[in-house]
Amino acid sequence: YQRRVRGFGVFLMSGMAKLVTWLLLIEGAMAIGFASKCWRANRQCAIAPPHHGTPDCEVHWFEQRLDHFNFGVNRSFQQRYFVYNKYWKKGNPIFFYCGNEASVELYVNATGLMWESAEKFGAMLVFAEHRYYGETLPFGQGSFSPSNLSWLTMEQALADYAHLLHSLKQTVWASPGSPVVAFGGSYGGMLAAWLRMKYPSAVVGAIAASAPILAFEGLNTKRYQDWAQGERYWQVVTADATAKAGAAPECASNIRQVWTPMFEWGGTVAGRARLTEAFRLCKPLETEGDVARLALMLLNSFDMMAMGNFPYPSNYLIYQQTLDPEILLPAFPVRAACDFLKGPFQTGDFEALFSGMAAGSGVFYNATGELDCFDLPADPEFDGIWDYQWCTEMLPQETYFTRDGVKDMFWPSKMDLVAISQHCNSTLGVTPRLPWIAEEFGGTAGASNIVFSNGLYDPWSSGGVLTNQSSSVVAVVIPEGAHHLDLMWSNPQDPPSVLEARRVHTEHITRWITPADVTRV
Repeated sequence: YQRRVRGFGVFLMSGMAKLVTWLLLIEGAMAIGFASKCWRANRQCAIAPPHHGTPDCEVHWFEQRLDHFNFGVNRSFQQRYFVYNKYWKKGNPIFFYCGNEASVELYVNATGLMWESAEKFGAMLVFAEHRYYGETLPFGQGSFSPSNLSWLTMEQALADYAHLLHSLKQTVWASPGSPVVAFGGSYGGMLAAWLRMKYPSAVVGAIAASAPILAFEGLNTKRYQDWAQGERYWQVVTADATAKAGAAPECASNIRQVWTPMFEWGGTVAGRARLTEAFRLCKPLETEGDVARLALMLLNSFDMMAMGNFPYPSNYLIYQQTLDPEILLPAFPVRAACDFLKGPFQTGDFEALFSGMAAGSGVFYNATGELDCFDLPADPEFDGIWDYQWCTEMLPQETYFTRDGVKDMFWPSKMDLVAISQHCNSTLGVTPRLPWIAEEFGGTAGASNIVFSNGLYDPWSSGGVLTNQSSSVVAVVIPEGAHHLDLMWSNPQDPPSVLEARRVHTEHITRWITPADVTRV
């Protein structure tokens, strides 16, 4: 199987089945109710206790406005949210997860930091689903018609969250004074930070993990690191495949040698036949377009493994596909993949190099170890309705990002804004607003009470806040961390930097919810 990730939206494509419905764009989730696994040098595991998740929650529906900014549109829809209130009483804090571009159930089950903090703070946990994802579909099965996507914006989603919180605190929960802390990882982390910035009366602070709010054109690069049209993203993926990140020293340089001969071979019938055999493909490569799809498939595997470069075996990226808690990616999957690419490869022995690349990519695509061959994805560029969010507000999609083949280990490809605009207009009838997010938020301008955490193994750290912006907008850098590792359940293999990040989170949450320090609704 292949999981397709662009930005934060994830799409599964199976070599054994048809395209899975694009109504659920999933980032992956921990197995519900199953013990997590650990990883030690002696391979002896300590099993963590079963985790809480959706079975422990109440499921509710909230009547939400379709358009918060047009008084002439009175249509509404039902927004799903999950609640866990075992430790809560009126006046106590509320921990609110800003739902991502997926079914919110994924984050109910994976966001261990919220669950592990609930008893300590006497907090209610609330997980709200993002409009147009999961079961929160404003137009039902017609929600994905281009004519109905106009209300799929992060501004509408933020207004949903602010309206839901204000309404429920006043009515159902009857606790208008309860301070709310926003949580989120990836796109959800961006939403948590933006919720605090745009609606400061709604939340007293935000834990924004792996939130690339600086990955936008038009920001003041004198204040922020130049995003370089996403080129830094692929530099982090490449860094994960080096000795500095624990991988085989020659891995990245060997991967860099794959592309030129691969594309050269792809130009002839005989060469494509050799590539089909070397990469263990189930069907022959028939065109140069097929070779391009193969290249993107290989790139995607290292992209995914970099985001999921966790210090213990994990089913976070694959459970929703396998539904088998025993099928795990290995600890530090990039290191595992690089074991097949450490060489040495003799000069000109491209079959051996390609075979090593196929095996390395198979760490992700063949997690079961049962596939004899691989099918190419039908369309590696397909990204469902997340493409609409890219095509309007340019919420990041990394396969559009610039690569130079020198500072990264892939083939050169420059972000082509003209081609992107043409694609968006022809498929969705919209044109991206390049500087829109920069104009709306200006990075962290005017922000307060936000903790931005980023793991340096996570390529999205390239667009994240890595330095303190003020005394109340702080950055937590996790050198050994991958994609929002600090939000996940505690694990015996967590490095000290993750434990320190969680300590910082707790420290700031405590300050935010202290009555003397906050202004409440």
